[in-house]
Amino acid sequence: MSDLVGGASFKPRPRRYRKPLLLSAGVVLVVLAAWLIVALPDRLDCGGSQLTRHGGECVGVTDGSFVFVPDGADDLGKRFRDIQKLIKKENDRVASEEKNYVKVGLLSTLTPTDTGPQSPRRVLHSLEGAYTAQMRANHTQELGDRAPQVQLLLANAGSRYEHWEPAVDQLISMTDDSAPLVAVVGLSISTTDTQAAAKRLSEHRIPIIASSASADGLNASTIPGLIRVTGSNTDFVSALRHYVRDHDNLSKAILVADDDPPDLYVATLTDAFEKLMKRELGSRPVQPFHGTTIEEDAPPALVDTAVRNICQAHVDMVLFSGRTGDLDKFVEALHHRTCRPDPISVLFVETGPAIAKDEWARLGQDGITVVQASAMDPAWTRDSGTGPGAPRGFHDFYEQYRTRIRYADDVEDALQDGYAVANHDALVTAVRAIRISYSEDPEQPMNQVRVRNALFLLNLDNEVEAASGTLSFASGRNGDPGKKPIPVIETPPGPDRPSLYTTPEL
Repeated sequence: MSDLVGGASFKPRPRRYRKPLLLSAGVVLVVLAAWLIVALPDRLDCGGSQLTRHGGECVGVTDGSFVFVPDGADDLGKRFRDIQKLIKKENDRVASEEKNYVKVGLLSTLTPTDTGPQSPRRVLHSLEGAYTAQMRANHTQELGDRAPQVQLLLANAGSRYEHWEPAVDQLISMTDDSAPLVAVVGLSISTTDTQAAAKRLSEHRIPIIASSASADGLNASTIPGLIRVTGSNTDFVSALRHYVRDHDNLSKAILVADDDPPDLYVATLTDAFEKLMKRELGSRPVQPFHGTTIEEDAPPALVDTAVRNICQAHVDMVLFSGRTGDLDKFVEALHHRTCRPDPISVLFVETGPAIAKDEWARLGQDGITVVQASAMDPAWTRDSGTGPGAPRGFHDFYEQYRTRIRYADDVEDALQDGYAVANHDALVTAVRAIRISYSEDPEQPMNQVRVRNALFLLNLDNEVEAASGTLSFASGRNGDPGKKPIPVIETPPGPDRPSLYTTPEL
């Protein structure tokens, strides 16, 4: 067994070398050299860590010893280094001071790009939120008794999750360590690669708590042991339908949908729109486009033709089934539409706000309103986390974030996109399951199976007081959170706050 600095134990799988038959020594050396170049991952550029190089990225698992900093993240680079140093420091403390501790992996894209599904800023906030939850778990009574303590391991699956296998294999290898890995959190995007990673973890009975992967079916109904702290796409579209049927000026819709096959998020969001908004869609044809964020080097999204058809259809709303990067291009095309005198609402789903404030005035001038179902409302951050509609647990999270992430210049701005909240809540949920299972029999060794068996006990008196709401996990919801508030955000804001939708408890 080899240990990373900080006590995160790794057991790399032994590599098997086949003995060459009837080959000269020279031939053997040539063949072996070629095999080493092609078959063995390049560790030389990954700091001598257990990380391996795939597609120009260092992927795998670290306790913070190796610091991921996205290419070109000059303005964010220091914060990326700072947060990972803080995680490393806490992991070291746990290993040196605590006898009773377990590991939890954060499986994410830790080498994001500006053109990928997760921006560097969102990934930074994800790390900060998870660290805040780790510190709350290890140093306060806010999540119950402080045993067992938690080490947070960082598992990089690549910028688009396409290199998930090395990270998942390493996580699996840690389940029988003396301080075992007992859960994995993260899974921030909904793609076929994310699904494959979750299935592999599930096969080894490792519980998974997804932070912001919202595709329908990406839960315990298809992957045992997978729950999530975000609503499903059906939950989000239900909130949008509730909003639409509260507004008499909205009755005719057209669907603009990304047709990218690997993207489970847009595929299931399209299905949810077609099923739940059938009355508003009528018989109008879907307007397809090809998304640009999941596939590397994808051509630019073609949306101008769809916008012309929207004007021809004389609708008052567009149901946009795509990702934020493509929404920006679509909204820009709407600014130049031929039917500008007619107001148009764009209905969309995203974890946090998708439109920057400096765009609000221009949207208003061109009669565009973006209506977004979200995992959190930026208004919650006002007045030190006690803003309009803030859930009961949000203020405590806000104060802990402000205390732990001292280098953050503007806490409200850092929390706007929702990714700190989502990843905080995923780790908080894992900790609650860990401590429920531990309290039932403290004398027995902790393992991933015990934690997985506790997931559907997180209801009634054991609900999770998360930052995004008090969440209930019952088997009837297949791992989707019950009682989850789903705010609907208007951009630019209207005169009245939309009524709040909450997911069913059972």
